Amino acid sequence: MLKKCIISFALMFALVMPAGAESVRSINNFKDVPEASWYYPYVKRLYEDGLINGVADDLYAPDSTVKTTEVAALITRYLGLEYTARKRRDNMIKNNIEGSGLWYSGYVQVLRELYILDDDYVEQFRLRINDMGTVSISGEAAGLIDAPVKRMDMVKLIAKSFEMRNINILKSGSLLPWELSGNGNEFITGGGYDRAVFDWIAWNKITDYQEIPEDYKIYFLKLAYNGIIGGNENGQVLPQDNLKRSELAKIIAAVLYFDLRDGDLRELPEVCALKPEDYIISGAGGAKYLKKEKAEQILREQAKNISASVSGGNINIKVEQKNIVPPGFINEIYIYKYDGAFTSEAGKINCASNTGEYFPRENNIIVAGTGYVYLVLRDLSRNGEIAGAVKLNIGGDGSLTDSPVYYLP
Repeated sequence: MLKKCIISFALMFALVMPAGAESVRSINNFKDVPEASWYYPYVKRLYEDGLINGVADDLYAPDSTVKTTEVAALITRYLGLEYTARKRRDNMIKNNIEGSGLWYSGYVQVLRELYILDDDYVEQFRLRINDMGTVSISGEAAGLIDAPVKRMDMVKLIAKSFEMRNINILKSGSLLPWELSGNGNEFITGGGYDRAVFDWIAWNKITDYQEIPEDYKIYFLKLAYNGIIGGNENGQVLPQDNLKRSELAKIIAAVLYFDLRDGDLRELPEVCALKPEDYIISGAGGAKYLKKEKAEQILREQAKNISASVSGGNINIKVEQKNIVPPGFINEIYIYKYDGAFTSEAGKINCASNTGEYFPRENNIIVAGTGYVYLVLRDLSRNGEIAGAVKLNIGGDGSLTDSPVYYLP
């Protein structure tokens, strides 16, 4: 799913790509991206994958600033909502909405509907919202929003895109209902946050944390938690500075490629830490697959936090879930019950849709009689494919017994 959503990134950066530009995509084309530069690996991956362009055949312009409108397009596209933005813009033009002819009007509309552009941004950019929720962009508003974006606003917009909520607009995009949530949550390490790690970041990782405006601090914590921002060589994030194209490349690459993120700040159990020998290299393009046995090992570690008890003829399944899933993966837990001759779902814990909560968290689900629990590990680098699964049979006495997985719900 991630790959499907990001192909159109190239379209945004093509806005600054001159005609007749170099067709051979080699990072060596850029004389202003030396191999020793800190941003080299990010620009290299994105450029050679066809996701970004330079401002000229041989120039990437790493020190040039980025506009808020470009960020709006970027976020819309990695959420798979490019088509929705085009339809919104067409409809706005049809209804003579002020500013609808601007190239970015559809992106601004989508981000408003998802509440990534919240009320504070509506006021900041002098946008107007009519009774139908449509955004109008006056000349004054255009001058404010089509201007360089500050680092703190880029951080806030990216973080909000990981957790936004709007089921209607999501279904109108390119993602199917039975895929991952498609609302950005899958970009979060392990599917959620641990408040203890937030405290560590504030005290140890971001040296100018106290200089971040209060309303923005949580967003810096979330992106640092996910290894997407880490500060300069002195640990400073410099929230008030304008964002540069070099910094944008780092953020985009870290969102899309889990292997380019900074180190995991959590203390994972040893069995959940991944090593090179935990992967199988496929002959088809050298693709990496997590070994099924390793995926099951991770899930069984999570299963240690699941218990069952009997009360009043019912069985209570208690899930004390922890964020112990390695970066690039999420786990889902499905609980099914036997009801006479039928099997039905009693509950589901989807790490990709519950990020308003924090780890560790507890879920209690009642099963009237027996049933089973499925734990599923999904590989986000492979479009959310299932890397492995574990099944626990629920006994009438409240026992949980490991059982072979023959099929998944």
